[in-house]
Amino acid sequence: MKTKRRWFLSLPGFAILASMLVIPLLLQVATSLGLAKNLSEFPRADSWRRIFESTLYLRLLYKSMWTGLVATAIAILIAWPAGWVISRVPKGTQKVLLGAVILPYLVSTILLIYGFFVLLAGNGPLMSMISLTNLISADSSILYTHTATVLMLAYEALPVLILVIYASSASIDQALIDSARSLGASRLKRFFHIVLPLTMPGLVAGSALVFVPAVGSFVESQILGGPNGILLGNVISDQIRRINDPAFGAALSLMLLSGVLTAAYVFGRLLKPLYRGSNPA
Repeated sequence: MKTKRRWFLSLPGFAILASMLVIPLLLQVATSLGLAKNLSEFPRADSWRRIFESTLYLRLLYKSMWTGLVATAIAILIAWPAGWVISRVPKGTQKVLLGAVILPYLVSTILLIYGFFVLLAGNGPLMSMISLTNLISADSSILYTHTATVLMLAYEALPVLILVIYASSASIDQALIDSARSLGASRLKRFFHIVLPLTMPGLVAGSALVFVPAVGSFVESQILGGPNGILLGNVISDQIRRINDPAFGAALSLMLLSGVLTAAYVFGRLLKPLYRGSNPA
């Protein structure tokens, strides 16, 4: 009886999952096969054939995946120390720092991108500051390069990663770290044997939350990347909004989804030993 009750209570969740994930995915597959307008038509693989007729789209998939990976890695290197420090400061200071972290969420993404545009522009605040070291001139800029896109994506990922890592770090009992230190464990040993394994589940979850949007991004690369910064998301957007070829856009979207799922599986296998270390049992 309890089992039936649990299944009954889970039905709303399954219904939402089906309506928000499964049904749109099936419609995407149907669109890529040319079945969106008339289900009685015979499925066509023209869109999929176009993808593999040239290496362009596979190269764009690789570029998008690599861009998301690099942006996520940069964000982790900045967010992990920040999240750990916030979890160890007094409660009052924590509120102030967390408020500063959440602040970018109160601003439109487009405004953030154009704010970053001004920051990186020639004679802008950042370049003028760096020019004081005589390493570059003030009118230099990395705008309209792939680097600008990667930095913007990493900046957008910081709040999510900091909050997730903070939540994971705050759950670690300070007595556990103090006990390891009193037993002679060095800073590196405390980090690799206690802190890193216990924060790994949160770190992986946060990385997934920022990696997936970064791989499919197109606004950042369109504004900051210039002609050479095009990603697969830009091609998908153009196919649907400008060229009016939803079948090809749907096929490219499914190819991107397959790449993301493959990357998630590979990284999951690579990080499995660390997950084991985070489980005391």
